[in-house]
Amino acid sequence: MCGIRPRQQNPATCATFNVLETFRFLRSIANINVQDYVRTLEKLTDSTGLEKVPDRRVAFGRMARQYSYLKMMKRGGRGHEANGIVTTPPGGLAVRCWACPDASRNLPSGWDKVPESKAYLYKLMLAFDANFRLKNKLRAGERMDPALTDGLGYPSRSGPYKEHIKTLVDEKDVSAL
Repeated sequence: MCGIRPRQQNPATCATFNVLETFRFLRSIANINVQDYVRTLEKLTDSTGLEKVPDRRVAFGRMARQYSYLKMMKRGGRGHEANGIVTTPPGGLAVRCWACPDASRNLPSGWDKVPESKAYLYKLMLAFDANFRLKNKLRAGERMDPALTDGLGYPSRSGPYKEHIKTLVDEKDVSAL
């Protein structure tokens, strides 16, 4: 591989893997967005601002999103599977919680025979916040910006989720109070 990531089959714009990896780190650590990162690259290229630079925010945003998608697939072990991405099961990219009790991984032998007074040590405890229905998951621009990993990570698949939400339309929304 030559170290660049084209945006399409006949690219007019591309980015090096180093630039994409740097953006990925800055996005997760410094909470930087595409606009600020591209603007920084423009300033590093021409700090005087005398030359007109084409706007590459949309193209870079797509490349960064595709790069993150490919990294996620790689880390999920989908690269060496036959039809790897297509055959990824729902939730197949989600990382297991190592703190959650699981008899096959992190519970001591005999955990199921402890007295009732100590059973709480090995039970899964979940908490729900006030906005657990992911109210903002229904977005207007979803057709223009479809999910790359629909249901493969933590959120559920869009279709079944929307069908479930339709059954709750008559419920009074607590946040509307």
